[in-house]
Amino acid sequence: MMTRKDFLKRIFQLSVIGAFPALYSWQVEPFWVEFVQRKLSVKNLPAELEGKILMQISDLHVGDRFDYHFLIGSFQKAKQFEPDFVVYTGDYVNHGSTEDHEKLKKVMSNAVMGKLGTFGILGNHDYGKKWKDLGSSEITCRILENHGITMLNNAQEESHGLNFIGFDDLWSPNFDPMSVMKDYDASKANIVLVIIPMFVIKRYGTVIKAGF
Repeated sequence: MMTRKDFLKRIFQLSVIGAFPALYSWQVEPFWVEFVQRKLSVKNLPAELEGKILMQISDLHVGDRFDYHFLIGSFQKAKQFEPDFVVYTGDYVNHGSTEDHEKLKKVMSNAVMGKLGTFGILGNHDYGKKWKDLGSSEITCRILENHGITMLNNAQEESHGLNFIGFDDLWSPNFDPMSVMKDYDASKANIVLVIIPMFVIKRYGTVIKAGF
C-alpha cells in the first residue's frame, strides 16, 4: 500500500489539478474503512423488526484496482455487527472480465449474510465494457445467487414484513424502474435499493456506515 510520503510525492508530480480525484480514488479510497452509527426510520416497519440491523454494502469493484483480500478482511469486520438483513448495491466487479469474476467468487465465499435475508442489485460496472455487456451482468448475478444472495433486478421481495425493491442500474440496458414500481404498495414497510458510491451499513434505529 502506498505510504503517505509516497502519496504526497505523487500528488506534487501531477501537473493537472483534475487528476487529484482520480489518484485519490485509485490509491487511497479503496483502503479506507470507517464505521459510523446513524438513526434510520422506516415507515410501517413491523414492531418485531424494531432495533434490527440492515447492512448495506456497495461498490466492491473486484478486479485489478486493489488486492481483493482487503475486501475479505473488511467482510470479517462487518460480520461482527451480526446483521439481520444485508443488501448489496452494485458494482461488484470493476471491468466485468473473466479474471474479475473469478476473484469475485473468492470474495463472495466470505460474504456477509443477513440472518433474516440477503438481497442485491447490479451497478453499471457489472455490465462490463461500455456498461452494455449483458453476459457479464448475468455471470455476476449467477455468482451472487450461488452464494445465497437474492438478486432484485427491477423486482421486489418481502422478507419478515420488510419489502425490498431493487432498481437495475440507471446506465444499464435493463434500467426499467416502472416495471417494479407499478406494483408499489405504500402501506408496506419498503426499502428501495439503488447503487451508491460507498460501503454503507444501515441499522433500524442505528445506521452503521463504512466508507471506502
